[in-house]
Formats: sequence, structure tokens, C-alpha cells
Amino acid sequence: MRYTLVWLLVFFVLSLTGCAELKQLRIETAEQKNTIEQLNAENKACQEALAKTLEELKTTQGELEIQQIDLKTKELELEQQEAAARQQSEAFKRMQEAMKAELASKQVALKELEGKLTLTMVESILFDSGKADVKEEGRQALQKVADVLKNIADQEIIVAGYTDNVQIGGNLARIYPTNWELSAARAISVVKILVDDGVDPGVLGACGYSEYRPVADNETPEGRAENRRMEIILMPKLKP
Repeated sequence: MRYTLVWLLVFFVLSLTGCAELKQLRIETAEQKNTIEQLNAENKACQEALAKTLEELKTTQGELEIQQIDLKTKELELEQQEAAARQQSEAFKRMQEAMKAELASKQVALKELEGKLTLTMVESILFDSGKADVKEEGRQALQKVADVLKNIADQEIIVAGYTDNVQIGGNLARIYPTNWELSAARAISVVKILVDDGVDPGVLGACGYSEYRPVADNETPEGRAENRRMEIILMPKLKP
């Protein structure tokens, strides 16, 4: 009987110990489960952050490629601008040499400003008063101009006619009712001569500004003579 009680007591103690261990195991299992869930959540967050970072990296890479393309385009444009500037500078020097006599006599003026080369010719070297036909002296001068211009590439050449503010009257008004017609007709006459002398007609244009862009005072004979002029303007071609 005594042994039976002892064994029962031992069994009871062992049972209590087993329950305690089982309870502890359950606690540890729950903690491990929570830890696993936490690790899974952290892993998911890391995966999402990694995916977002990769997407941002792709976007940044795409933007960088676009910037590189823009940079190359700008570099190419700058090279073209520099080439055009060099070409104009060379044209300026050649024009100075070709028109040396006319420059010395003040019949023409040459100016290079803001990407444009402008050759200004007074009326007297090209036309008789009220006429739009270029006289022989003017033809010879324009031939020198054409010899320079026909070797120019990637440039636009605008021929612009200007007058003073004296209105056309008498029989001449039947041909040129206003200074608009006279200035435009003179510009066209100059263009035709340049084409005949070898300048590409595809780069030439003619326009008449009449009396509305004076460079001097029309109240004096000297000012009116300065306003009666022809300009040949050389500038880089506009991009389409």
C-alpha cells in the first residue's frame, strides 16, 4: 500500500512536470510563430522596397538615357552652330577682300552681327533713280558677291530692298504705284543676277520693305540717300 502511494505520488509529480513542459513548449511555439510571421512581414516589406527601388532605378536609367540623348543632340547643334559661325566668318573675310574697292568708296558696308552677315549696297551703285533694272556697275559688283555666296552651304540668303519716304509720281507711278512695288522689284532684280552668276536659287529669297525701315532721317538728302539701299543678308538655315 505504501509503495502504491509512493508511485502515485511520483506519477503525479511527473504529470505536473510534463504539463509544465507542455505549457512551456506551447508558449515557445507561439513565440516562434509570431517571430516567423514578423520575419515574413519584414521579408515582404523588403521585397516590396526592392521592387520599388528597381523600378525607380529603371526610371532613373531611362531619364539618364534621355539626358544623354539630349546632351548629344545639343552637342551636335553646337557643332553645327560653330561650323556655321566659322563659315560666316570665312565668308565675311572673303567678302571684305572681294568688295575692297566698293568698301573703300563707301558704296557698300559689311556687318557681322548676331549670327547674320549683312552686305548693304547704296542705291547709286545698283540702280538709277526710280528704276529697278540693275546697271552695269551694279552687275559687276554683284558678280563679286555671287562668287562668295555660291560657295556657301547651309545658309539662307535674303535680298531686301528699301526706299526713302518720297512717294512715286508721274508716269513712273503706272509701273510702281508705291515704294512697296519698287523695293520688291529691285530685290527680285538682284536675286535674278545672283542666280545667273551661280548662286543656288533654293537658298535665295527676295523681299521689299518700302520706306518703313529707315536707318537715317528722311528729312535730309543725305538721310534719304542712306535709306535707299539694298541688303544681302546671310544667315543659318532655319530648322523645319
